[in-house]
Amino acid sequence: MKLLKSLIIVLFLLLAAGCTQSKADIKEVSIDEAKQAFENNGEKPNNKTEQFSFYLPENYKVEKADKYNVILAKGAQRYILFVNENEEENSQVSYDTLVKQYENPFISKTFKKNDKLGYLFVHELDSKKYEVTVGIGGTKLTTETELKNIKEDARNMMIIVSSIQ
Repeated sequence: MKLLKSLIIVLFLLLAAGCTQSKADIKEVSIDEAKQAFENNGEKPNNKTEQFSFYLPENYKVEKADKYNVILAKGAQRYILFVNENEEENSQVSYDTLVKQYENPFISKTFKKNDKLGYLFVHELDSKKYEVTVGIGGTKLTTETELKNIKEDARNMMIIVSSIQ
């Protein structure tokens, strides 16, 4: 009986270990998700501020908006959307600022399509929290999240940023 219990525990641990993704896998999948969202033709806006319109996926809401910033929420998680109307969609200023600010980012990847520059930049804050920023030109969206949520956040954030009109 003890042998059977031990065998079941070992099998459970092996299965659980096989279901978790490595940091390298999460990095690769997050880049792919952000790139796909960047390359798609953007969602039709379903929200509007005084300055611009944008799409919000289900479960996201606008908490506060002013001329250049919008605070978004999905449950307890907050996102800061910044739009610099003076920067073109091919501007690298926001991305270059992140690169200079943080050494050894977890992810630093750019995407190009037509005359647009998109990026995914992820910085490890501590062993449990990551700062995720996606952007296109002078528009960027930033949040703090856990490693396991980077992929989903990167995709949804790029969908939002890609939809801005």
